[in-house]
Amino acid sequence: MIRRVAAGISMTAFDKLVIAATQLALVPILAAHWGLALYGQWLILATVPQFLSMSDFGFATVAGTRMTMAVARGEPREAVRIFQSAWRAVLASAAVLIVALTGIVWLLPDGVFGARPSAAVFDLRLTLSILVIYGVMAVQGSIFFAGFRCAQQFSVGAFWNAMTMLIENAALVLTVWCGGGIVAAAMAWLLGRMFALAIQNLLLRRRVPWLEIGVRRGSWEEARALLRPAGAVMLMPLAQALVLQGTALMIGAAAGQAAVPVFAATRTLSRVGMQLCWVVSTPLMPEFSAAIARRDRGGMAAMVLATLLFSALLVVPYGLAFMGWGQTAIALWTHGAITPPPMLVLAMGATIVFGGVWYPLSNLLLASDRQAAYTGWYVALALASLPITYGLARLIGVSAGGVAMVVLDLAMLIVVGRLVSRHLATGNDLWRAVSTLNAVTKSKLRNNRKIRAPFVSSEVETL
Repeated sequence: MIRRVAAGISMTAFDKLVIAATQLALVPILAAHWGLALYGQWLILATVPQFLSMSDFGFATVAGTRMTMAVARGEPREAVRIFQSAWRAVLASAAVLIVALTGIVWLLPDGVFGARPSAAVFDLRLTLSILVIYGVMAVQGSIFFAGFRCAQQFSVGAFWNAMTMLIENAALVLTVWCGGGIVAAAMAWLLGRMFALAIQNLLLRRRVPWLEIGVRRGSWEEARALLRPAGAVMLMPLAQALVLQGTALMIGAAAGQAAVPVFAATRTLSRVGMQLCWVVSTPLMPEFSAAIARRDRGGMAAMVLATLLFSALLVVPYGLAFMGWGQTAIALWTHGAITPPPMLVLAMGATIVFGGVWYPLSNLLLASDRQAAYTGWYVALALASLPITYGLARLIGVSAGGVAMVVLDLAMLIVVGRLVSRHLATGNDLWRAVSTLNAVTKSKLRNNRKIRAPFVSSEVETL
């Protein structure tokens, strides 16, 4: 298990690096070849696939968890049934979205694309239609990734996710470099994604041959059974959008538009700390689902402890460092254009600490199919934080955003902590896991000393 988790962490880190590298590379290339006006138009259109990435409505996430549990119980046929039922739901929603959104794109009035669009309106409509298809096609990869998860091959799935990003963006860059416009770029993106999906499909068939790919063994009854937990999964991105975008809107309304870039820059740099916890917690999810299916309380407690230790070692130090040097770092990063107030920096540093503990733990709740127990709380607290942000921003300015987020993350830490203690690992379970870890560490140290001892003695005799 340790090797699988380590491989998963490595591939997740690779995936994050690929995402960061492609984002950094695309900006100068597209801006240089298209100009800022057309590049800005592309960025607006390219937000459509980001919204469509949620169009599986959480089915793939829930299916991946339940498939992993079924395999751990020795029920591969049940895993196939869940997989095919979820794919039925994903394909049905994809078909509806393509027809509905493509129709809307061609019925929109020309004025929607601006008074002076940077390309012909026909080209903009065609580009948007292609991006709709691209976004819906991208969702299909999530259900294939669930197949890798259930077979304890998370690292393979994560690696191919990263390769998919490289393939489609390489196709995009090559097209733009050769003089292609936004229609050609969108088509290159789509074809690159379809090629990567075909390879992912073949890879899944080879690595997990027992997982029959299709919909014949699925059922609409099972798909409906997935609907409620999938809806709970969908509340997470909704709550995050409320927190990240809603807070910025409240600050702009109460403290003026000039305060928004200050908050956005501080929030962006603070989110780097959250990336650290995602790298570690995500690969643990399939292992945790399997431990639950086996009713392995010791394994569950060990993984909860590991999650807490990784947060303490990686995320908490980043949060504390952000409190101390965040203001200077942001000023250097923006070349002096933005210097956030100390209260905002301290608050966002505390948010890193609290969020860096509760969010990885919530992933374990998600892996146990208990997301409905906390996602509703997250949405409710996110909604409640918005008027608090507005009211405080009238008094203390941009720092109100950080204060409201601290309150939200502290409340979520309490909610998630209580749920973890109740359903996943009690205090006694964690204490036993600490004792086991201590005993294993001491045993390995003793074994290492015994192995080294003969070499030392032989050297002494030679002398």
